[in-house]
Amino acid sequence: MKKIITLRSAAAVAVLTLLTTCLIGGTFAKYTTKAGSSDGARTAYWGFQSTNTLDLTGLFTNEYGDVESADEADVIAPGTEGSATFSFAYDETDSNAPEVDYTFTVSVTDSCDDSIKNNPSIQFKLDDGDYGTWDGMVAAIKALAGDALGTKVYEAGSLPDAFTKDDDVHTISWKWAFEGDSTELDEDGMKAQDEADTAMGNADALAECSLSITIEAVQLNE
Repeated sequence: MKKIITLRSAAAVAVLTLLTTCLIGGTFAKYTTKAGSSDGARTAYWGFQSTNTLDLTGLFTNEYGDVESADEADVIAPGTEGSATFSFAYDETDSNAPEVDYTFTVSVTDSCDDSIKNNPSIQFKLDDGDYGTWDGMVAAIKALAGDALGTKVYEAGSLPDAFTKDDDVHTISWKWAFEGDSTELDEDGMKAQDEADTAMGNADALAECSLSITIEAVQLNE
């Protein structure tokens, strides 16, 4: 009987030893694998302002000193002149350019009767350029985009030269000389250009001119 008890005690001790060994082994030896990652971002800088407005309403008016429209319509006449400024501001407070590629477009919608466009006494210009033709002025406005066609693609980090912080305001000017340059006199002793101007003022359908400018920057997504 004592022998059986001794054998059982030995077996119990053996089992306890095995369990303890497993627990110790689990504490000091194991496989482990771990991976991690993180990321963050901010919005890309744009910079063109939603407050941009173009207002050419002062280019022509209904009154110039001794010239006054009878129906309050804007008019032009010999001896008158006018101008208007426009801009498309860019926020360069942080010396940043857009951080995206974009297209920049300066589009012009114009209508001007040939009798005005072809009158050498009526001249137009953009900024500090020389006075010239209506079509020349329109072409100069479109070229502000950086391309003669009025649209150019800009890469991230670049700006149109004509609309950077120090050069973003532009001026359209026109004038109608009171007398033409011609010194030739007709049979009534009138200068030839004065006669042509007078004919314009007496035409059944008075000549008209109008100008509209739209500037747009659009992110390019290809």
